[in-house]
Amino acid sequence: MKKPLTMASAALLALSISAASVSAADVSTETPVTRGQFIQQVADYLQLSPQNGGAPLPLDISAQSPYAGPVQALIERQIIDGYPDGTFRPDQPITGPEAGYILARFLGFEDASALERLEQKFDIRFDSEAVVLPDAAQQAIRASLASDSKIREWLKQSSVKQAELKSFKVDMDQNMKIRLAPGRAETAGMETTVRSASLFDLAKGMHISMSMAVPGESKPMEMEQYILPGGSYMRLPGAETGEGTWVNTTKQMPFTFEQLIQLQKDSVSLNQSLMNNSFFYRDLGTEQLDGRTMKKIEINGKLHDFKQILSALGSAMNDPSMVQSLTESSDLQNLSLSMNGTMWVDEATQLTAKMETTMSIRYDASETMPLEGMDMIITAVYKNLNEPVEIVLPEAAKNAPEVAAKMPAIEAEPAAASASQ
Repeated sequence: MKKPLTMASAALLALSISAASVSAADVSTETPVTRGQFIQQVADYLQLSPQNGGAPLPLDISAQSPYAGPVQALIERQIIDGYPDGTFRPDQPITGPEAGYILARFLGFEDASALERLEQKFDIRFDSEAVVLPDAAQQAIRASLASDSKIREWLKQSSVKQAELKSFKVDMDQNMKIRLAPGRAETAGMETTVRSASLFDLAKGMHISMSMAVPGESKPMEMEQYILPGGSYMRLPGAETGEGTWVNTTKQMPFTFEQLIQLQKDSVSLNQSLMNNSFFYRDLGTEQLDGRTMKKIEINGKLHDFKQILSALGSAMNDPSMVQSLTESSDLQNLSLSMNGTMWVDEATQLTAKMETTMSIRYDASETMPLEGMDMIITAVYKNLNEPVEIVLPEAAKNAPEVAAKMPAIEAEPAAASASQ
């Protein structure tokens, strides 16, 4: 059975510390920090508590242990999973890499680059085999897991401005690598580049034009989509002529245009929920962009499972039924999402002008979802904010045939002969 991926997020409730708990203040500055003490310090700093108490404790952590709450909270968030023999070894001194991996997982960094990125971004250096002393542990926690309170408040105000936009354009470049499940013929996955130009108008709808580079093809695949108050339509590329065929995709869309508008209105609550729970923000100062002064902000974090994503959506939406269909999708239950990026926000208008983001999505592959994940590098440039945009559905799309309400299941390819059983 595949070992679960270690993922990260912060939580809302403060941890009640028992009188027997151990913190950095209880140990000598010359005594190495143990694994239990480090977990305790992280939980204290982020005010973490178990979300549902459902995660089983390691064999050597009893329910009465001062480390039970912090350990369970980090297991639930897939930050730690203990040793293969089922133990956690709380009294064993924590090594530099162990401490580094824990901090990096909260930030959405992959283990392979965790220590390097902690050093580059936060000047945190952990020796490969050395133990960690209390002062170094506290400094590393505060440096990496601090989220600028002024930036959070400023971004809340920015979210209000963003939600009030009546129209805009956005040009987006996406470099994607799709990871297919083992046993499929294309186990190496595929890489592709998507360029899109989107128009949004609060009254008229959305129009998206996409150009996708397809592996093995000399010409890019051109697609077009309208999401309007009256329905959704897509122009798919033609196999022979290349001209494309219009189809009515209204029944395929998880959200109507009206619900997407509601999402925009609810985005203030959603952004605040994510800020509080899952992502860390750093003020990188200001920078000139197209003659305007931009506030430059770094974002790091991870949503560790689909329940957490739905919880953030549900808490922000006035209409819970909007996420009901997603809740019932078994293929998405173990989805996780990490994000590391930079955004440029106009200081004068508090509106986002540009974003550069690296995102990683991970799934548990199934017959109907034969993917293990997707890695994306996204650059988005916003322009023509609150200026008129033209969105008119082509005549050819108005009478397009409807697509079935559910997509057919994707059958898994036979396992390769060399695949392990």
